[in-house]
Amino acid sequence: MLCKMVGPMALNRVVSALSEDDAGLETTAAKWVVLVFFAQVMQALADCYTGLQSEVMAIQGVSLFKSLLYRKMMRLSARSRKEKSTGELTNMFTADCDALVCTSVVLHQTWLIPVQILVVSYLLVGVLGVAAFAGIAVIVFMLRLNHYVSGRMHTLQHQTRHAKDKRMKKVAEAFKAVSIIKLNAWEDPVTTRIDAAREIELGFMLQWRIMTSVSIVLLWGMPVFISIAAFGTFAGILHHELSPAIVFTSLALFQLIQAPLRTITTIVSMLSQSKVALDRISSFLDMPELDQNSVVSNEDPSGCNYAAKNVIVAVKDGEFAWGDEDSLPILKNVNLEVKVGDFLVVHGTVGCGKSSLCSVLLGEMEKRKGMVYVGGTVAYCSQQAWIQNMTVRDNILFGRPMDQNKYEKVLDACALTADLKLLPARDNTEIGERGVNLSGGQQARIALARACYSNASIYILDSPLSAVDAIVQNEIFHKCFLGLLRNKTIILITHNPEIIASSQITSTVTIDDAGTLVESYRADSQPEYEPVVSPLARDSYAISSFGDSDAATQISTSDGSGSDEGLNELSPFKEGPHSLTAKSRCFSSSSNDERGRLIVDEERSGGRVSRYVFEAYYDAVGGLPVVCAILLTQLLWQGLQISSDFWLSLGLLAAFMVFGRTVIVTYCGLRAAKSLFERMTNSLLHAPMRFFDVNPIGRVLTRYGGDVVAVDVQIPFTFGTLVANIFSVGCTLITAAFVIRWKGFLLLPVVAVYGAISRFYISPARELQRLLKTTQAPILNHISESVDGAPVVRAFGSHQIQRFFQTTDAKLDENHKVWYAQLYVSQWFSLRIQFVGSLLVLVVTSSLVWLHRQINVAIIGLIFAYALKIAANLEGIVRVLTRVETIMISPERMQEYIDIEQEAPYRIAMTDPPAQLEWPYSGSIVFDKVSFRYKQGGKLVLHNLSFVVEGGQKIGIVGRTGAGKSSITMALFRINELTSGSISIDGVDVGKIGLKTLRENLSIIPQMPVLFKGPLREYLDPFGDLEDQQLWESIRQVGLDTRISDEELKLMMIIEENGENFSVGERQMLCMARALLRCSRIVIFDEATAAIDYETDQKLQRVIRTAFANYTVVTIAHRLDTILDSDRILVLDGGRLVEFATPTELVSNGRGHFFELMREGGYLDKFASQTRMKA
Repeated sequence: MLCKMVGPMALNRVVSALSEDDAGLETTAAKWVVLVFFAQVMQALADCYTGLQSEVMAIQGVSLFKSLLYRKMMRLSARSRKEKSTGELTNMFTADCDALVCTSVVLHQTWLIPVQILVVSYLLVGVLGVAAFAGIAVIVFMLRLNHYVSGRMHTLQHQTRHAKDKRMKKVAEAFKAVSIIKLNAWEDPVTTRIDAAREIELGFMLQWRIMTSVSIVLLWGMPVFISIAAFGTFAGILHHELSPAIVFTSLALFQLIQAPLRTITTIVSMLSQSKVALDRISSFLDMPELDQNSVVSNEDPSGCNYAAKNVIVAVKDGEFAWGDEDSLPILKNVNLEVKVGDFLVVHGTVGCGKSSLCSVLLGEMEKRKGMVYVGGTVAYCSQQAWIQNMTVRDNILFGRPMDQNKYEKVLDACALTADLKLLPARDNTEIGERGVNLSGGQQARIALARACYSNASIYILDSPLSAVDAIVQNEIFHKCFLGLLRNKTIILITHNPEIIASSQITSTVTIDDAGTLVESYRADSQPEYEPVVSPLARDSYAISSFGDSDAATQISTSDGSGSDEGLNELSPFKEGPHSLTAKSRCFSSSSNDERGRLIVDEERSGGRVSRYVFEAYYDAVGGLPVVCAILLTQLLWQGLQISSDFWLSLGLLAAFMVFGRTVIVTYCGLRAAKSLFERMTNSLLHAPMRFFDVNPIGRVLTRYGGDVVAVDVQIPFTFGTLVANIFSVGCTLITAAFVIRWKGFLLLPVVAVYGAISRFYISPARELQRLLKTTQAPILNHISESVDGAPVVRAFGSHQIQRFFQTTDAKLDENHKVWYAQLYVSQWFSLRIQFVGSLLVLVVTSSLVWLHRQINVAIIGLIFAYALKIAANLEGIVRVLTRVETIMISPERMQEYIDIEQEAPYRIAMTDPPAQLEWPYSGSIVFDKVSFRYKQGGKLVLHNLSFVVEGGQKIGIVGRTGAGKSSITMALFRINELTSGSISIDGVDVGKIGLKTLRENLSIIPQMPVLFKGPLREYLDPFGDLEDQQLWESIRQVGLDTRISDEELKLMMIIEENGENFSVGERQMLCMARALLRCSRIVIFDEATAAIDYETDQKLQRVIRTAFANYTVVTIAHRLDTILDSDRILVLDGGRLVEFATPTELVSNGRGHFFELMREGGYLDKFASQTRMKA
């Protein structure tokens, strides 16, 4: 700051010296010129050093914030998690933290600017005397006026951030459930939802930027008001003479005030954004966390009493609820004791609270009263399997060291051996985001294997068998539950009547509709049986709380004798199709097998941003008319600005011209942002499903987060600043060159050096910006996964939580390495460009001294004043040019998604069936030599499949998990195009009609139900075509009328994110209600009743038989009793059709795949009795 003051004082001395015709004064002037040069060199050194330190501290501070946010996220209570969506958390990690970084860098300016204004004011008093106080009074008044404007800006900024959160919620929700959107042809209503949220956001943003423009006008006009007030008082009231030295010294000092005053607008805007960001972060950090004392362990005195009785899990007089204090309890009067080694089975109707009981034992549910005791380490398998975006092996190991013997035993016990042999890289195959590369049954078994490998003492298993067929259920029950986990305590949630009635379990508990536990069976003694697989050792553990364990701590195991034989001996099961031998292992020897890669590396453009991107943005802005309007206003402003150096009053018009230019830039910039956003959303929603299979959601969210923010605000004003700087510097250089005449040629080498340094700097700056964006996506992927899997991670203990913390920190470090590199490159450039700027000032000012006898003193003063700011302006041009290159990476990345491959057309007028035909009219389906794969070059999942389904037939599809059952659905809905063959519906080749025409005429109840946040009515009727009475009838048919009627808002009740206020079974029933409303001629049930108890399932089967009596129904089922009354059964094995006949024909053969499934599942007697009843 002190170095900046040297310039105006030198100007005063130089002009004063040159005004007198004395040779000795020329030497004095030259000395001041040299002093200015060295002052600017010192200023460059100090500026770069402080800038570097400020940004380093900013990065360190934001790193701590992000790490703290993640740690808080992993500790949120269930109620808090419902209030914060993935989109909001992403916004905090990107936009809010970016706002804090920007503000941190300029934070020291908040005290430096007032000091600079005071120092300049003091110098002005020395030049103008008491007349300077008139200018100071204007400063105080204008700052007070700007304070009001800033308050309004803060309010609008808060509203903009809130609207951005809502928009990000809808975006994240949509792309998490993109497969469901495509299956139901919901692209249009989802696009409307997102665009509506976007319109609100842009509305607030436009108001905010207009208020910013008002603030800019006030601060741009302030120097003019100050000059008029000060000079008017000096000459008009005090009647002093305005000499050139006084005038130009004052103008130079006014310029020193002008810079910080203009900076105030930016700083106030940044402070406003940071205040909003800090408020949001503070509010998030204040949210309720899990009560770590809700579950007691052996360390608690009351826990010791249970341990003495050999009880490992207990609940006494418990009452538990979700939500706030006013919400009704879900579980009441809970009393439960589970002893070491017990096998407890919990069952009950849909929505009775079975999963809630698991949450109680994990400490996830709010405890109103009572006590919960858990006396050992826990392994948890959630109802909807939580799978990470990594290899099968990494999912199972879950951060633990590899023990090959135990690993092989776990794979076999969880019936994964055969499945892994089919994967391209065996257990080193990447699963993909949310297990997209696997069937639901395979995901469930990997989650179960993860639990088994942990070798915990307590296993809480929430319906892990619901997604697998009868044979696999039987295999897991005997090999895993009764074998591998023989010495463990198991709490199993299941609807399977055979398991519930099994004599090999210790006890069963029923949860009634009132949320009360009723023990319905307890064995007098622990059942004895010979385990199929040697059990894991009976271990003793102590449960730990958050944060008390080092992430590197390995799980130690010890039994009473100190032997580990149970872990190390090979499984003694017989040689067979699922056995592990040295010749046929299901794991890969390579930890980096390219064959198993699913997720592709994010594409990162190289070199300069292409002309195509600039042209696309140019068109989105509005093209030539808009550019001409901006250039015209800029030209008028520049003319008025220069004229104001001679006629101060014209400066007011220049200020208003700034307002006009800013409003035009804002409006056109937001129009371009709206266009790019809508085109990207439309392109992504119409992208083929394989795009989302290989691109994690974090990559998509980075585009909708930081890149959209850049396009909304930063790009328009970067271009505006660039145009303003080019005009300003151009006019200044031309004027200076004209005045110093031939010596102007000396400027050319300096300008050439500017260009050389700039070209050298722009390329690495641009590439580092691209790399910075690329390294941010893994962080957002990790956050998204952690939000969904937080209960699972917490269940496995503090060592896993610490491991996830370390993983987050490592990903942040990778991102911040690039950030540091970017910072040092930027400061390298800044220092050198300021040195060159000092040379430029030296050339101009020394030329003025040399030619002072040929130039009017007033002109010397004016050019000297120009020279003092020209260096900063030239640096500004290069920085803004670099900023253009780096910031255009955001529209470049958006354009990449706009240009991605698209699905087939949604409507094809030439081939779509006419609307009056009401196609499909009968619902017949013909598969003709159909082969199908999920990714190009991948293995076929359906092989040469041919069969015919007559209209109105009820078809059951069965087969081992992973046999290709769900792939038939994907082929029918054209989620991917067929490799070969064709599918026809009522004689129409579905491959030749529009995708929307096809999908909107089919209905599906998926294996994994997805509900969107918002009113229930909007979910059931997304197009708003139906009456309430129709909705209530469908809800009544699926048996949820009482559940919905009890809600205060009825049909307008709000579905929480991921449908968390409904059980998984209730979500599937809501999906069925929606299918009833759709009235499609063809309905697909993809294991739709897997999470529903037996009694409710039977009710829904009756609904299916009556409501869909005249429709073609294709049911993919693991419960064979749900399809025994089907017209025909289609049996798949390895993607091939092996049997297709009536159930009676298939069973009467006494052999075959279906017969074996019936025999293994114990359905033969039931089928025989049903056959006799029909007869």
